[in-house]
Amino acid sequence: MSRSRVYVLGGFAVVMILGGALWVRTRGEGAGAGYPWPETPRLVRLDTPAPAANVPSPAAFERLELPRWGGPEHDANAPIRFRTDLDVLAPLGDGPANAALWLKDFTKGEKGPRLEEAEQAMKRRVDGPPDLGKILPPGEPLLLEAERWADQATMRFYPDVFSVRGAATPIHNLLFSLTLGKSWVARALANPDAPAALEDCRRAIRWGRLLRQDDVTLIQDLIGLAVIRQGAQALYDLASRRGDTKLMLAAAIVVGEHGEQRLLTMMRLNQLKLALAKDLGVTDEKLSAIVEMALRSADRRFRFEAVTMLGVIRSEGTKAHRAKAQEALDSLAGEKDPILAPLVKWARIATLTKTERDALVRTIS
Repeated sequence: MSRSRVYVLGGFAVVMILGGALWVRTRGEGAGAGYPWPETPRLVRLDTPAPAANVPSPAAFERLELPRWGGPEHDANAPIRFRTDLDVLAPLGDGPANAALWLKDFTKGEKGPRLEEAEQAMKRRVDGPPDLGKILPPGEPLLLEAERWADQATMRFYPDVFSVRGAATPIHNLLFSLTLGKSWVARALANPDAPAALEDCRRAIRWGRLLRQDDVTLIQDLIGLAVIRQGAQALYDLASRRGDTKLMLAAAIVVGEHGEQRLLTMMRLNQLKLALAKDLGVTDEKLSAIVEMALRSADRRFRFEAVTMLGVIRSEGTKAHRAKAQEALDSLAGEKDPILAPLVKWARIATLTKTERDALVRTIS
């Protein structure tokens, strides 16, 4: 495996997402400005430290299966998650606190109470390995503080910290989160023979696993996926250096699964894309795919996006497509998921301005 090639390909995917229209959501923009979305409470600084936690040793294994992601039997609505048990690389800690309560303090759009600290830390970044880019120095106080939060069992932003507000749903400081994960990986690669090197890689993987727990926004999930891949790739490098073939195998399989998940995510995003045109570029086939995703996807983040696009089509599509979108949304009126329910309620009645429609179409472009 070529570490450089894998890092660069994964890095480009993250940069494209961060630089794309989905980034609008971190700034609180989107349609429905006059809609009575639930308010996000003012962010209050968390003054309690992370509670103590135990992190178990990686799970033992005798053999691992190579996951099969394609084939004629593939379910288009199947979950996009690791099929390899990540406990073989980096089991989660058992800390009782919600790590999101700490990480939310560095949020940009909602003016987190410690945002200035994060911005100052980002200014202190140094050049890491070429494939990782800018990273925090090994002794950076916020990097050290984050270590105990990476040992918690939970990271839930929604609805514990942020309220769902459609396309303007707040998102925490993703670049800061990504930088923390990269910095632990870089610290491991800088001292590959140190006893703590393996733990730094595992810490990054745990961090990525925590970021994926919400399953609400695509961009947060992709950042978590990228951090897991970075940690697994570094574990592969360290295992190769130490001659640990079992760890090499497990890490290689996980790195391979990253690519499959990223590809399938992009394929499903393509199904959701609308156009800045009078008919939104929607065909009967595309609308059927969006309805299917909204109703039956195993991943909440894809249902979230599909319901949003149905709201656009119900408001701005052709007459026939508006009726079909309304029918699908009405069938979701009894949605029990506390994240999706307010979004469905908005999508069933939304009347969009051209500016709002264009903003929503650009969130998946």
